[in-house]
Amino acid sequence: MKPTRVIHVNTEKTWRGGEIQTLLLAKGLQERGHANVVVAPPSSALASRCREAELVVEGIATRGEFDPAAIWSLVRIIRRFRPEILHYHTSHAVTLGSLASNFTGRFAAVATRRVSFTLSRNPLARWKYTRRVDRIIAVSDGIRRVLRQAGIPNDRIRVVPSAVDLGRFGRVPARGEARASLGYATGDFVVGSVGHLAEHKGHRVLIEAAGEIARESPRLRFLIAGNGSLESALRNRIRQLGLDSVFRLMGFSEEVARLLPAIDLFVFPSLSGEGSPAAVKEAMACGLPVVASAISGVDEIVRDGKEGALVPPGDARALASAVLKFASDESLRLECGRRGRERVVQFGVEPLIDRTESVYREVLEAQSR
Repeated sequence: MKPTRVIHVNTEKTWRGGEIQTLLLAKGLQERGHANVVVAPPSSALASRCREAELVVEGIATRGEFDPAAIWSLVRIIRRFRPEILHYHTSHAVTLGSLASNFTGRFAAVATRRVSFTLSRNPLARWKYTRRVDRIIAVSDGIRRVLRQAGIPNDRIRVVPSAVDLGRFGRVPARGEARASLGYATGDFVVGSVGHLAEHKGHRVLIEAAGEIARESPRLRFLIAGNGSLESALRNRIRQLGLDSVFRLMGFSEEVARLLPAIDLFVFPSLSGEGSPAAVKEAMACGLPVVASAISGVDEIVRDGKEGALVPPGDARALASAVLKFASDESLRLECGRRGRERVVQFGVEPLIDRTESVYREVLEAQSR
């Protein structure tokens, strides 16, 4: 694809999956010769990391998707940079960009949808995703179905799974070193999870499952890396169940690639709202078997009985049973881990760039016609 000028707009201040994907995409496109500008809150983690990656960053402070000052700031950036593609990475970014385009003229626009929460059928939602957006990138087929149910025409939707930087997992610590750094003994069996501590992530279910498991197999240890509004409530439940000695909430970790080798089994107990979760792919890149909820998006990554096991979301007993099965069967863990490492290659950064370029090319060719 010939070099293209792209403005990426991401309005999130936090550092989560969508911001990681924005950075991976912008870096990958720049390495292929495309000119990128990343528009983000000036003090956000995304802006900081993009500057470290020597990407051009324009800071916009937003107070909501209808913030006039933010809209006008984006207008000035668009007029100065004159992009060929506007790529919106958050829902608020779609609104800001669509309103800004009333003052800049119409540019080709692509929006990425990363969550499978139901999209409102109200006129504003349809306007946001159809009136001024040429294509919507859904990161899973499950999200494509949600968009279709909301009335978005199928010919405007393209599926491009989110990526994981496989290079980060080429030089991870040895298992013993990783476990020692976390204070685990050689004979401990460590069940780990990574994710934002929010209700829909299902960590309550993992804690309830741990309560059942601890009665049968006291050698198992549990670890969750992540922070969020639910942290206090989760700590209270761990205490109520008497799991303080075996269940650890370690907070947000910058070095997931150094944490995962200490784990024997990765658990992803999410209840809903997932797109194409990177945490699951990162675990597979480390050769870990995965026990996960059988929900949309996750079931497109982990195949039941191949890379791990899928259990009904919210079912603590089923989750406990699956964990105990893997804890007692080393050959099963090794085989599922091997398959996971093979499968995750299709979710690397290069396929993400290839597929995104294909969407850009399609939009630009349609515009030229």
